[in-house]
Amino acid sequence: MTLRNLAVLFLVGAAASPAAAVQVFPLFENPETDLGTAFGEVNYFADASPFFVDVTALEGSNNIAVYTMDGVSGNNGAGFAIGISNGENGLDSSEGGANTDVPNAAPVNSAIASVNGGGKIQNGNAFRLSMWMRQDPADPVSAVPQIEPVVKFELWKEAGSGNADFNPAAFPSFGDRIWDTDQNAGNATFNGFNQSQASWIDMNNSGTTSFEKPVAQSLVADEWRLVEATIVIDDDPLDDGFNWTIGSDIFTAADIEEVRAVMFLGDYAGTDLTGAGSVWVDNVLLEVFATEADLNNTPNTNPMPESVTVLGGDFNADGIVNAADYTVWRDNLGAADESALNGAGNGADGVDSADYDLWRANYGQAASAGLQTGNVPEPAAALLALAMAAAGASVRRAR
Repeated sequence: MTLRNLAVLFLVGAAASPAAAVQVFPLFENPETDLGTAFGEVNYFADASPFFVDVTALEGSNNIAVYTMDGVSGNNGAGFAIGISNGENGLDSSEGGANTDVPNAAPVNSAIASVNGGGKIQNGNAFRLSMWMRQDPADPVSAVPQIEPVVKFELWKEAGSGNADFNPAAFPSFGDRIWDTDQNAGNATFNGFNQSQASWIDMNNSGTTSFEKPVAQSLVADEWRLVEATIVIDDDPLDDGFNWTIGSDIFTAADIEEVRAVMFLGDYAGTDLTGAGSVWVDNVLLEVFATEADLNNTPNTNPMPESVTVLGGDFNADGIVNAADYTVWRDNLGAADESALNGAGNGADGVDSADYDLWRANYGQAASAGLQTGNVPEPAAALLALAMAAAGASVRRAR
């Protein structure tokens, strides 16, 4: 979606019509400035090399997020997280007082309240996170990290915390993360107990993914593919009446302060990911439903990203290549980058004669019309001036 492609749209299963969903509020009209770590914001991150993220990348005129792998792993990762508040849980500490809790000042998210009669999360509530992903056609994935992309949900007893037990145990031994649909629900202890699982992505279309996990989706370079993960809240995952635990402390759905939707990829094995390629992410959608049945009866309406084709040489982005675009090229000739060309240049070496050649080759073309006739202006003076400046620079360097 142009301009809103990185948007998160929070949806809520309408109580009056379980098979429908109504939009609660959209975010990120300007994805370059509205990203962040607060509730309702998307925290796109890449810890360090070999993982990099660009949230201002463009596919044509469509803004997307691009995750690139290049370098040797240094025990880090990348991804994004979206936190939504369930309000304050009333707990001051855990672990016998050793782990103090900071009060959560954020109110219950309006989507959560809407499906619970104005109240907080209840057992049986369901959440769905979805997004569109693909390999970068110009930089397809040639090697994969130890942890290919995993899409999951985390439940936290302290909002905004990063204090978690990252061991893949049935229940954590310490920290503030109560439950993780990968690291906890994926433990064999819960086989047969119908616990919501994380979704693992095969990022190079090999047919397999990390740790022999089931493949939820495989990425290719020639089309976008929908990825989604869900969670149904169940604070008694073993049906034994003992609820969730962190160490010796017991927690229920009432203790959740934050639901965190996550996509993560990473490497802690020293894998050489030099030139390993890039993946694209677009149209992130988070939905909240009163029940699992509501979720199952509500089709995912997350739209496929618009692959907007830019007409080469249409430097003023008006849909036609004409003399006005020549003026844009002439006025910016010699610029170190092509930002002034609205993505319609050749993509290399700044504004130069190659961009003129592209403009001339497409002169008269329109985005929605056939070829139009007309005389093509020559670059003459402008290009000559650039050539002379370059020659002068060569002479000065020669001295």
